[in-house]
Amino acid sequence: MKSTLIELPPDSQGLDEDSIDFIRANSVEELAQKTAIDSQAVLNRVLLPGKRFGAYHILGFVAAGGMGEIYAAQRLKDDGSRSQPVALKVITAEFANDWRIIERFKREARISKAIRSKHVVRVYEFGESPDGHAFLSMELLTGEELFDSLHRNKTIPADELARLALQVLKGLHQIHQSGFVHRDIKPENIFLARTPEGDEIVKILDFGIAKRADQKSDPLLSVVGQIYGTPQYLAPEQAVNPDVDHRADLYSLGVVLYECITGSLPFDGDSSYALILAHQSQDPPQLPSSVDPEFAAIITRALAKDPDDRFQSALEMGQTIKRWLDTDHWSRPRHATEADHIPPVIDTSMDDLLSTSPRSPNTDDNLQPTLIGSPMSARQAPASEHAPTAVMAPAHREPDLTDSADLIVAPPPEDSTELRSPQNEAPLSAADAQKAQIITGIALGLIILAIGYALLTF
Repeated sequence: MKSTLIELPPDSQGLDEDSIDFIRANSVEELAQKTAIDSQAVLNRVLLPGKRFGAYHILGFVAAGGMGEIYAAQRLKDDGSRSQPVALKVITAEFANDWRIIERFKREARISKAIRSKHVVRVYEFGESPDGHAFLSMELLTGEELFDSLHRNKTIPADELARLALQVLKGLHQIHQSGFVHRDIKPENIFLARTPEGDEIVKILDFGIAKRADQKSDPLLSVVGQIYGTPQYLAPEQAVNPDVDHRADLYSLGVVLYECITGSLPFDGDSSYALILAHQSQDPPQLPSSVDPEFAAIITRALAKDPDDRFQSALEMGQTIKRWLDTDHWSRPRHATEADHIPPVIDTSMDDLLSTSPRSPNTDDNLQPTLIGSPMSARQAPASEHAPTAVMAPAHREPDLTDSADLIVAPPPEDSTELRSPQNEAPLSAADAQKAQIITGIALGLIILAIGYALLTF
């Protein structure tokens, strides 16, 4: 058997088969009953538990596809010990001469060798058996694809989705930093793995069409008219030129987030061409008002048609989601704290990053005093579902009344019957004011009489 060993799988530390997801069947008939596989061609080539495939000992069956099967297996070492269980992809002999499959396996291996991230599935070995079966040995995961989770639950709450997205972005950050672009981010390639301790960890799968960011000549692109990627998640520029950069992966992730938060894809079409055209020319439907405006703005920015308008790196997108997740927002209920009595501080430096629209000027309906310099630990709920939410300001910002866009100017007092002396003394009482008016009237009358008498005698 000729193969390329990327790295040896970890040593077995005691096999607990009950903690591994695979089908245990000791006969073809039993396997057919447990899997409902009705293809005799598949059943004829299935490896049953206990069989050997090169250096691998078969534990059980995991899945079957049109080109081959996946098994749970252990790699046998020279000293007779076994590795931890791995996932063994075995391609049927009829596809042994398909160079595209071999190329995809090589890409999986190259990327796994270059990347060390717990959020990227590990590949251990690839090669070909003496009878022409290409194979790939990789990390065996317990859990489910995000696709299956969505099919069952329809949507994912924003907080849970944000934490999931952070793990995906950590993996993408390592992929991009290593000089690769995945080009096929979608729910089927995001795996929600369960650790033995019961924790969930996200793994990015399937690097079969990934490319080096600096690679201009891609062997897979020699097939004229072939689109590499999944049309429902394809960045607008990827259909025009597959030589995309890492921002195409961020667009695809934006589509995934949109689907997870709404339960439906942003674009639909009767054909791949219609879907691609929609990604290139249509704006995605507005997210529901139930989605926090800042989280909606993150998704909308990831879905920008122009790569320059998107997040420029997985790190930037991850930092923005982390900032949103670490602060309270209006769609997430919480208990009141002392900070609730502190008016919000507006940090306009984050407007372009998180807000869906710039701050509006004061009106009669939204005049509210703003205190500058009071650190906020949480966002306040807006007055209405359309009002922008406040963003936490730097903790050590000094008071400065001149930079407040919401500085309140007191309106002039309404009309008053009160009279004040020229020296701004205390206002006169009503009785005193009446006496003053009578005296003034008498004085004016006497003056008029004196003037009239003077005219008559002149």
